[in-house]
Amino acid sequence: MKKNLSSIIIILLLAVIIIIVIISKSSRTKSAVPARQITDTLSLDSSALTPIPVESLSPPIKSQQAKLDKNTIAMINDFKVTTKYFDERLQSLPEPYKSQYKNDKEGFLEQLIIRELLYQEAEHKGFSNNLSHISDAQQRKDEAINRYINDITQKIMITEQEIQQFYNANITQMQGMKLEQVKNDIRNYLAQQKQGEFIPQLIDRLITNADVTKNEQWLREQRASRPPNPLDVTLKNGKPTVLDLGSETCVPCKMMKPIFAELETEYKDRANIIILDIYEHRDLSSKYRVRVIPTQIFFDKDGNQTSRHEGFMSKQDIINRLKELGVE
Repeated sequence: MKKNLSSIIIILLLAVIIIIVIISKSSRTKSAVPARQITDTLSLDSSALTPIPVESLSPPIKSQQAKLDKNTIAMINDFKVTTKYFDERLQSLPEPYKSQYKNDKEGFLEQLIIRELLYQEAEHKGFSNNLSHISDAQQRKDEAINRYINDITQKIMITEQEIQQFYNANITQMQGMKLEQVKNDIRNYLAQQKQGEFIPQLIDRLITNADVTKNEQWLREQRASRPPNPLDVTLKNGKPTVLDLGSETCVPCKMMKPIFAELETEYKDRANIIILDIYEHRDLSSKYRVRVIPTQIFFDKDGNQTSRHEGFMSKQDIINRLKELGVE
Protein backbone atom coordinates (compact mmCIF):
# COMPACT_ATOMS: atom_id res chain seq x y z
CA MET A 1 0.00 0.00 0.00
CA LYS A 2 2.96 2.23 0.60
CA LYS A 3 3.66 2.60 -3.09
CA ASN A 4 0.12 3.84 -3.60
CA LEU A 5 0.34 6.70 -1.12
CA SER A 6 0.85 9.34 -3.77
CA SER A 7 -2.30 8.24 -5.57
CA ILE A 8 -4.25 8.18 -2.31
CA ILE A 9 -3.17 11.73 -1.50
CA ILE A 10 -3.91 12.99 -4.99
CA ILE A 11 -7.33 11.42 -5.37
CA LEU A 12 -8.74 11.55 -1.84
CA LEU A 13 -7.42 14.93 -0.76
CA LEU A 14 -7.67 16.52 -4.18
CA ALA A 15 -4.58 18.34 -3.01
CA VAL A 16 -2.61 17.96 -6.17
CA ILE A 17 -3.13 20.62 -8.79
CA ILE A 18 -1.86 19.40 -12.14
CA ILE A 19 1.09 21.32 -13.46
CA ILE A 20 0.64 23.16 -16.68
CA VAL A 21 2.66 25.99 -15.29
CA ILE A 22 0.97 28.47 -17.49
CA ILE A 23 3.16 31.44 -16.92
CA SER A 24 1.65 34.89 -16.70
CA LYS A 25 2.56 37.81 -18.91
CA SER A 26 5.71 39.17 -17.36
CA SER A 27 8.14 39.62 -20.23
CA ARG A 28 9.32 43.05 -21.22
CA THR A 29 7.99 42.51 -24.74
CA LYS A 30 8.86 45.23 -27.24
CA SER A 31 5.58 45.21 -29.10
CA ALA A 32 2.83 47.75 -29.65
CA VAL A 33 0.40 44.82 -29.65
CA PRO A 34 -0.40 43.59 -26.10
CA ALA A 35 1.56 40.39 -25.56
CA ARG A 36 0.01 37.20 -24.32
CA GLN A 37 1.41 35.37 -21.39
CA ILE A 38 3.59 32.33 -21.73
CA THR A 39 1.75 29.01 -21.60
CA ASP A 40 2.55 25.38 -20.90
CA THR A 41 6.16 25.63 -19.95
CA LEU A 42 6.63 21.90 -19.43
CA SER A 43 5.74 18.90 -21.53
CA LEU A 44 2.15 17.92 -20.81
CA ASP A 45 2.71 14.20 -20.57
CA SER A 46 0.04 12.98 -18.17
CA SER A 47 2.35 10.32 -16.75
CA ALA A 48 4.80 12.97 -15.59
CA LEU A 49 2.50 15.65 -14.25
CA THR A 50 3.77 17.32 -11.12
CA PRO A 51 1.90 18.98 -8.24
CA ILE A 52 2.00 22.75 -8.05
CA PRO A 53 0.40 25.05 -5.49
CA VAL A 54 -1.46 28.24 -6.29
CA GLU A 55 0.89 31.14 -6.91
CA SER A 56 0.68 34.88 -7.09
CA LEU A 57 0.46 36.61 -10.44
CA SER A 58 3.55 37.98 -12.11
CA PRO A 59 4.35 41.67 -12.48
CA PRO A 60 2.78 43.52 -15.43
CA ILE A 61 4.49 43.66 -18.80
CA LYS A 62 6.67 46.59 -19.71
CA SER A 63 6.00 47.06 -23.42
CA GLN A 64 7.97 49.06 -25.93
CA GLN A 65 7.48 49.40 -29.65
CA ALA A 66 9.82 47.62 -32.03
CA LYS A 67 9.73 46.28 -35.55
CA LEU A 68 11.28 43.11 -36.93
CA ASP A 69 11.74 42.03 -40.53
CA LYS A 70 9.13 39.71 -42.01
CA ASN A 71 11.33 36.61 -41.64
CA THR A 72 11.94 37.18 -37.93
CA ILE A 73 9.13 36.32 -35.53
CA ALA A 74 10.93 37.24 -32.32
CA MET A 75 14.23 38.18 -30.71
CA ILE A 76 15.02 36.61 -27.33
CA ASN A 77 17.96 38.60 -26.05
CA ASP A 78 20.42 37.91 -28.90
CA PHE A 79 18.66 34.79 -30.21
CA LYS A 80 16.58 35.17 -33.37
CA VAL A 81 13.41 33.11 -33.92
CA THR A 82 13.08 33.00 -37.70
CA THR A 83 10.03 31.71 -39.55
CA LYS A 84 12.14 28.73 -40.65
CA TYR A 85 13.18 27.90 -37.09
CA PHE A 86 9.62 28.33 -35.84
CA ASP A 87 8.15 26.03 -38.50
CA GLU A 88 10.81 23.38 -37.89
CA ARG A 89 10.15 23.34 -34.16
CA LEU A 90 6.38 23.21 -34.68
CA GLN A 91 6.68 20.28 -37.09
CA SER A 92 8.91 18.43 -34.63
CA LEU A 93 6.13 18.29 -32.03
CA PRO A 94 4.39 14.95 -31.45
CA GLU A 95 0.65 14.69 -31.71
CA PRO A 96 -1.65 15.91 -30.23
CA TYR A 97 0.48 18.98 -29.45
CA LYS A 98 1.26 19.70 -33.08
CA SER A 99 -2.43 19.94 -33.95
CA GLN A 100 -3.19 22.00 -30.86
CA TYR A 101 -0.49 24.55 -31.59
CA LYS A 102 -1.31 24.85 -35.28
CA ASN A 103 -4.32 26.86 -34.13
CA ASP A 104 -2.32 28.68 -31.47
CA LYS A 105 0.98 29.67 -33.00
CA GLU A 106 1.30 32.62 -30.66
CA GLY A 107 1.10 30.21 -27.74
CA PHE A 108 3.80 28.05 -29.31
CA LEU A 109 6.01 31.10 -29.77
CA GLU A 110 5.74 31.71 -26.06
CA GLN A 111 6.81 28.11 -25.49
CA LEU A 112 9.89 28.73 -27.59
CA ILE A 113 10.63 31.91 -25.64
CA ILE A 114 10.58 30.08 -22.31
CA ARG A 115 12.67 27.23 -23.67
CA GLU A 116 15.28 29.61 -25.03
CA LEU A 117 15.44 31.64 -21.81
CA LEU A 118 15.90 28.46 -19.77
CA TYR A 119 18.65 27.37 -22.13
CA GLN A 120 20.41 30.72 -21.97
CA GLU A 121 20.35 30.56 -18.17
CA ALA A 122 21.58 26.95 -18.23
CA GLU A 123 24.38 27.94 -20.60
CA HIS A 124 25.32 30.89 -18.39
CA LYS A 125 25.63 28.54 -15.41
CA GLY A 126 27.77 26.04 -17.32
CA PHE A 127 25.25 23.27 -17.85
CA SER A 128 25.81 23.25 -21.61
CA ASN A 129 29.44 22.22 -21.20
CA ASN A 130 30.62 18.74 -22.18
CA LEU A 131 27.70 18.02 -24.48
CA SER A 132 29.70 17.60 -27.68
CA HIS A 133 28.71 13.92 -27.78
CA ILE A 134 25.15 15.04 -28.65
CA SER A 135 25.17 15.89 -32.35
CA ASP A 136 21.72 17.48 -32.59
CA ALA A 137 21.70 21.13 -31.51
CA GLN A 138 18.13 21.03 -30.19
CA GLN A 139 18.83 17.91 -28.16
CA ARG A 140 21.86 19.63 -26.67
CA LYS A 141 19.63 22.52 -25.63
CA ASP A 142 17.15 20.16 -24.02
CA GLU A 143 19.90 18.29 -22.19
CA ALA A 144 21.39 21.53 -20.84
CA ILE A 145 17.95 22.59 -19.60
CA ASN A 146 17.40 19.18 -18.00
CA ARG A 147 20.74 19.41 -16.21
CA TYR A 148 19.88 22.86 -14.94
CA ILE A 149 16.43 21.85 -13.66
CA ASN A 150 17.80 18.66 -12.09
CA ASP A 151 20.45 20.69 -10.29
CA ILE A 152 17.72 22.92 -8.88
CA THR A 153 15.47 20.08 -7.74
CA GLN A 154 18.31 18.15 -6.10
CA LYS A 155 18.88 21.09 -3.76
CA ILE A 156 15.32 21.04 -2.46
CA MET A 157 15.29 20.00 1.20
CA ILE A 158 12.35 18.63 3.18
CA THR A 159 12.64 18.70 6.97
CA GLU A 160 11.43 16.03 9.36
CA GLN A 161 9.11 18.64 10.85
CA GLU A 162 7.45 19.25 7.47
CA ILE A 163 6.93 15.52 6.99
CA GLN A 164 5.44 15.16 10.47
CA GLN A 165 3.12 18.13 9.97
CA PHE A 166 1.86 16.76 6.66
CA TYR A 167 1.31 13.33 8.17
CA ASN A 168 -0.62 14.77 11.12
CA ALA A 169 -2.76 16.97 8.88
CA ASN A 170 -3.70 14.05 6.62
CA ILE A 171 -3.63 11.13 9.01
CA THR A 172 -7.20 10.10 8.19
CA GLN A 173 -6.12 9.44 4.60
CA MET A 174 -3.19 7.20 5.53
CA GLN A 175 -5.34 4.06 5.88
CA GLY A 176 -3.71 3.12 9.17
CA MET A 177 -0.12 3.34 7.93
CA LYS A 178 2.52 4.56 10.37
CA LEU A 179 4.69 7.58 9.64
CA GLU A 180 7.77 5.44 8.94
CA GLN A 181 5.85 3.51 6.32
CA VAL A 182 4.98 6.58 4.30
CA LYS A 183 7.81 8.98 5.16
CA ASN A 184 9.65 8.66 1.84
CA ASP A 185 6.45 9.09 -0.16
CA ILE A 186 5.54 12.21 1.80
CA ARG A 187 9.06 13.58 1.36
CA ASN A 188 8.86 13.08 -2.41
CA TYR A 189 5.41 14.63 -2.53
CA LEU A 190 6.49 17.73 -0.59
CA ALA A 191 9.63 18.03 -2.72
CA GLN A 192 7.43 18.07 -5.82
CA GLN A 193 5.35 20.83 -4.27
CA LYS A 194 8.42 22.95 -3.59
CA GLN A 195 9.66 22.27 -7.10
CA GLY A 196 6.30 23.43 -8.39
CA GLU A 197 6.66 26.64 -6.42
CA PHE A 198 10.19 27.42 -7.55
CA ILE A 199 10.16 26.62 -11.27
CA PRO A 200 7.39 29.12 -12.18
CA GLN A 201 9.12 31.77 -10.08
CA LEU A 202 12.36 31.08 -11.92
CA ILE A 203 10.66 31.40 -15.30
CA ASP A 204 8.90 34.59 -14.23
CA ARG A 205 12.26 36.06 -13.24
CA LEU A 206 13.90 35.06 -16.53
CA ILE A 207 11.06 36.57 -18.55
CA THR A 208 11.03 39.77 -16.50
CA ASN A 209 14.76 40.29 -16.96
CA ALA A 210 14.85 39.30 -20.63
CA ASP A 211 14.91 41.52 -23.68
CA VAL A 212 12.15 39.96 -25.81
CA THR A 213 10.90 41.50 -29.03
CA LYS A 214 7.96 40.08 -31.00
CA ASN A 215 6.98 40.77 -34.59
CA GLU A 216 3.85 42.93 -34.36
CA GLN A 217 2.55 42.11 -37.82
CA TRP A 218 2.95 38.38 -37.23
CA LEU A 219 1.07 38.67 -33.93
CA ARG A 220 -1.80 40.51 -35.57
CA GLU A 221 -2.06 37.86 -38.26
CA GLN A 222 -2.17 35.04 -35.71
CA ARG A 223 -4.84 36.72 -33.60
CA ALA A 224 -6.97 37.49 -36.66
CA SER A 225 -6.89 33.85 -37.78
CA ARG A 226 -7.73 32.42 -34.36
CA PRO A 227 -11.15 30.71 -34.02
CA PRO A 228 -13.86 32.76 -32.24
CA ASN A 229 -13.79 32.69 -28.47
CA PRO A 230 -17.08 31.22 -27.14
CA LEU A 231 -16.69 33.02 -23.82
CA ASP A 232 -16.75 36.52 -25.31
CA VAL A 233 -20.27 36.12 -26.67
CA THR A 234 -21.54 34.46 -23.50
CA LEU A 235 -20.32 37.26 -21.23
CA LYS A 236 -22.51 39.73 -23.11
CA ASN A 237 -25.87 38.03 -22.46
CA GLY A 238 -26.48 39.70 -19.10
CA LYS A 239 -26.19 36.61 -16.90
CA PRO A 240 -23.53 35.72 -14.31
CA THR A 241 -21.03 33.15 -15.55
CA VAL A 242 -18.83 30.42 -14.13
CA LEU A 243 -16.12 29.09 -16.43
CA ASP A 244 -14.16 25.91 -15.77
CA LEU A 245 -10.89 25.44 -17.65
CA GLY A 246 -9.48 21.92 -17.53
CA SER A 247 -8.48 18.97 -19.67
CA GLU A 248 -9.43 15.41 -20.50
CA THR A 249 -6.42 13.98 -18.70
CA CYS A 250 -6.47 15.36 -15.15
CA VAL A 251 -8.48 13.60 -12.44
CA PRO A 252 -9.94 16.72 -10.75
CA CYS A 253 -10.96 18.02 -14.20
CA LYS A 254 -12.89 14.83 -14.88
CA MET A 255 -14.59 15.17 -11.51
CA MET A 256 -15.76 18.67 -12.42
CA LYS A 257 -17.60 17.53 -15.56
CA PRO A 258 -20.66 15.89 -13.95
CA ILE A 259 -20.93 18.80 -11.51
CA PHE A 260 -21.04 21.32 -14.35
CA ALA A 261 -23.49 19.15 -16.27
CA GLU A 262 -25.87 19.25 -13.29
CA LEU A 263 -25.38 22.98 -12.80
CA GLU A 264 -26.01 23.66 -16.47
CA THR A 265 -29.40 21.95 -16.20
CA GLU A 266 -30.35 23.53 -12.89
CA TYR A 267 -29.25 27.08 -13.79
CA LYS A 268 -30.04 27.04 -17.51
CA ASP A 269 -32.02 30.31 -17.56
CA ARG A 270 -30.25 32.04 -14.68
CA ALA A 271 -26.50 31.66 -15.24
CA ASN A 272 -23.94 30.66 -17.84
CA ILE A 273 -22.27 27.38 -16.87
CA ILE A 274 -19.31 26.78 -19.18
CA ILE A 275 -16.62 24.11 -19.21
CA LEU A 276 -13.82 24.40 -21.79
CA ASP A 277 -10.71 22.41 -22.65
CA ILE A 278 -7.60 24.43 -21.96
CA TYR A 279 -5.78 22.88 -24.92
CA GLU A 280 -8.42 24.16 -27.30
CA HIS A 281 -8.58 27.62 -25.72
CA ARG A 282 -5.04 28.54 -24.80
CA ASP A 283 -5.86 32.17 -25.42
CA LEU A 284 -8.25 32.07 -22.45
CA SER A 285 -5.64 30.46 -20.23
CA SER A 286 -3.28 33.25 -21.19
CA LYS A 287 -5.83 36.04 -20.81
CA TYR A 288 -6.90 34.89 -17.34
CA ARG A 289 -3.45 33.77 -16.21
CA VAL A 290 -4.40 30.19 -15.51
CA ARG A 291 -1.57 28.43 -13.73
CA VAL A 292 -3.24 25.19 -12.69
CA ILE A 293 -6.12 23.01 -13.81
CA PRO A 294 -8.92 22.87 -13.21
CA THR A 295 -9.52 26.58 -12.63
CA GLN A 296 -12.98 28.08 -12.14
CA ILE A 297 -13.47 31.77 -12.98
CA PHE A 298 -16.59 33.72 -11.99
CA PHE A 299 -18.03 36.73 -13.83
CA ASP A 300 -20.88 39.06 -12.92
CA LYS A 301 -23.81 39.86 -15.22
CA ASP A 302 -21.77 42.61 -16.89
CA GLY A 303 -18.96 40.21 -17.79
CA ASN A 304 -16.53 41.43 -15.15
CA GLN A 305 -14.35 38.84 -13.43
CA THR A 306 -15.19 38.72 -9.72
CA SER A 307 -13.32 35.72 -8.34
CA ARG A 308 -11.53 32.50 -9.17
CA HIS A 309 -10.77 29.12 -7.65
CA GLU A 310 -7.97 26.71 -8.50
CA GLY A 311 -8.30 22.95 -8.21
CA PHE A 312 -11.37 20.81 -7.60
CA MET A 313 -14.43 22.80 -6.46
CA SER A 314 -17.52 21.23 -4.95
CA LYS A 315 -20.97 21.83 -6.36
CA GLN A 316 -22.12 23.59 -3.21
CA ASP A 317 -19.15 25.95 -3.24
CA ILE A 318 -19.94 26.88 -6.84
CA ILE A 319 -23.59 27.46 -5.93
CA ASN A 320 -22.50 29.70 -3.05
CA ARG A 321 -20.37 31.80 -5.42
CA LEU A 322 -23.27 32.08 -7.87
CA LYS A 323 -25.52 33.27 -5.05
CA GLU A 324 -22.98 35.97 -4.25
CA LEU A 325 -23.42 37.09 -7.86
CA GLY A 326 -27.16 37.37 -7.38
CA VAL A 327 -28.21 34.02 -8.86
CA GLU A 328 -31.18 32.53 -7.01
